[in-house]
Amino acid sequence: MLAVTAAAGPSGVGRAAELRYTGAMISPVVVADSTRHARHGDVLSAGGGRLLAPGGAFLRFPAGPCHAPPCPQAIVVPRAPGRLGGPGPFAFGAAVRLTAEPSRAAGMNVWQYGLAGPGHAQWKLQVDGGVPTCRWSDGAGVVLVRPGTLRLRVGRWYVLRCARVSPVLFELRVLDRGTGAPVVAPAYEVGKLGAIQPQGMPTIGGKRVDSGQDDRQTDQFHGDLDDVYFAYK
Repeated sequence: MLAVTAAAGPSGVGRAAELRYTGAMISPVVVADSTRHARHGDVLSAGGGRLLAPGGAFLRFPAGPCHAPPCPQAIVVPRAPGRLGGPGPFAFGAAVRLTAEPSRAAGMNVWQYGLAGPGHAQWKLQVDGGVPTCRWSDGAGVVLVRPGTLRLRVGRWYVLRCARVSPVLFELRVLDRGTGAPVVAPAYEVGKLGAIQPQGMPTIGGKRVDSGQDDRQTDQFHGDLDDVYFAYK
């Protein structure tokens, strides 16, 4: 379990999370939300994939890229999440550890709420090819933030934090899990987006599960996640 520094604001001051998964599981198919909101997450799987929680300390998703189905798949879908987003500042993120060299041919989602494309609002954290990026869209415009040339090293824990700091300022922070120190300087982008109110259900660890699809369609995450959260500023 990781400390709440992952949900800290730009000044390092913490905030109350609306959802937080820290590795505890109520059952093999239900992830516990540690906040007062009790937005527990249902585990969906296909292709023989499983979500594990070693020692209740973090969430372990199926390991190893897969480019030909059937592929081991597992994602988490929060229950009754409400409308996580809106016109004001908010942040989301997770502690991330890759357990195998990531494929450059497929995406890897940590968080996704909403679809990509015109007319679709979305916020998203992904580590495609080992490169963390944050994406926001109000359905008309898009802001994408990436940390220069950084690629995550296999076996190392990182804390990734995406934040809409103001109506026009967006941020990505990459921290060392053990020390809390920045791995690279914070990355910023400016964009005039309206309210970000995605439709449907958020997902953690992938876009979907489908036994007939591989990583290129599902964006399955491979590795470990801890302290997965969404919070309003």
